[in-house]
Amino acid sequence: MSLEKKEIEAYLNQTKYVTLATVDEKNVPSQRALGAFAVDGYTVYFNTQANTKKTKDIGQNSNVSLLFQHESQELSTFVNVLVTGKAVALSTEADINEAVQVIGQRNVRFKERIAENGLGNNLLYRVEPTEVKVLDFKQGVGPNAIKIIAIN
Repeated sequence: MSLEKKEIEAYLNQTKYVTLATVDEKNVPSQRALGAFAVDGYTVYFNTQANTKKTKDIGQNSNVSLLFQHESQELSTFVNVLVTGKAVALSTEADINEAVQVIGQRNVRFKERIAENGLGNNLLYRVEPTEVKVLDFKQGVGPNAIKIIAIN
C-alpha cells in the first residue's frame, strides 16, 4: 500500500532540511538547503534573505521544486517527496502573517524573532504546489516506486 495523504504530510513536516531547486536567467539549475520552512498540506512556506541568488532566480522564473528527504534511511524502505510548484513572494499583511504562523509552529524561535525585529531584510515565500511526486521503495523499484499527485 502506498503512502496516503496524511502520511505524506507527516513525512514533509518531519523533514529537517529541504533542498530548493531554482533556475537562473540562463536556465542553469541551482540547489540549496533550507531550514526555515514549514508545510501546510502540500503548500510550502519558506524564509530567506531578500538579496540572495535564489530570490533573483525566483523573480525571473517562479517554477521551483523542493526535495524532502530524511537522513539515514535504509534502501529497502527509502522514501523521498518532491513538491513542484510556483514560488510566490508574500507581500500582503495577511499572507505574511499566515507564513509566520505556519513557520512559527515548526520553529518557535523564528516567530519570536519576527515579533521582536520584524521581517528586516527577510522575504517569505509560498510555494503553490502543482505536483507532488513520492518515491517509495517499499512499493518496488522503477515505476512501481513512484506515485504522482497532480494538484489542480
